[in-house]
Amino acid sequence: MAQVMVNFRMDESVKKNMESACREMGLSLTTAFTIFATKVGKEKRIPFEITAEPYGKEARLRQPPENRPGREEGYLVLARKRDRMEMLCGQIRRTLTAIHTAIPSAITGVTMERIRLLCMDELKDKAAGVSNAAVTLFSDRNTEALKEKDLAILDAYLDSLTVIGEDIREIGRGLLPAMKTWTGEDSSCFAPYEERLTQVSRDFDGLQSVMQRFWNSSARREGSAQAVRARIQQAAVSVRTAYVLTALESLENQILRQYDALDYQTKAHLEAYYLQTLELTLKELGAAEQGGGDTGGKASLCLRAVNVISQVISDSGRARQELSERSLEAEVTALERLAAMRGDIAGSMKPEP
Repeated sequence: MAQVMVNFRMDESVKKNMESACREMGLSLTTAFTIFATKVGKEKRIPFEITAEPYGKEARLRQPPENRPGREEGYLVLARKRDRMEMLCGQIRRTLTAIHTAIPSAITGVTMERIRLLCMDELKDKAAGVSNAAVTLFSDRNTEALKEKDLAILDAYLDSLTVIGEDIREIGRGLLPAMKTWTGEDSSCFAPYEERLTQVSRDFDGLQSVMQRFWNSSARREGSAQAVRARIQQAAVSVRTAYVLTALESLENQILRQYDALDYQTKAHLEAYYLQTLELTLKELGAAEQGGGDTGGKASLCLRAVNVISQVISDSGRARQELSERSLEAEVTALERLAAMRGDIAGSMKPEP
């Protein structure tokens, strides 16, 4: 069959996003458009829903089916998380575009070219990748599965994305005035901004492991001290450094005494982030010990992680105790006033007006 050339225009970002998605599926743009055209020709319709409602079919996340009572809260929670992810990605892309378009053509050199590439290509592509992942993550087919995942880990992912956005905005607030006041001297003065943007790129890469943990997770139930202790012991099974094991034993005892009394949010943060970090440091220390490497730095990281977790538990417990004491004091004060009003207390105590 004879082939014809088809040319048409589209937004550059749309093309890049589609190319990225096609690469992940092992397709070329030509193949993807050919599949689309073939399906339209055979079925005489656009092979997906076109609607004025936000997110097309995925808007159902905001409108839980009536035949599923009790599920509305879950749908709304997921919708809010999805909207937050989309908002953050949009803000990041807009900030990067503002930085890139503000770079004067007169500023040249390796450092500035790297900044241009980071803002226009590398970081924008990574932000677009997160946005595209959100579309897949919150699609209809995944809605029920997401409810069985540990949403606290997804919150940690969104918090990290928020920090990335704030870092980029902070870089822009310093870089834009610096470019305006540049006098034509050596452009190496912009090297610190390049380094910070490069770190942001690494932070984007770090999101992948958090998302993988989320996909591998299961819905967090009300945790117990014994379960948390078992997690730590499992992570430390290959650790042999004596002073780290001593610190872990102290932490485990603290967990057994105080963990079950912690509030839900503190437990969620501990299990989704702090304990995850401790587990990673313990596993790396165990690997370094077995491989004969330098264990000093790894052991130090373990101790720092243990200290942070211990402090979080202590501070949360102390705050809870103080609140309880304040509440009890208020009750006693009210009781004293009532007794004075009734005249049940002898002496000079008088009810307050």
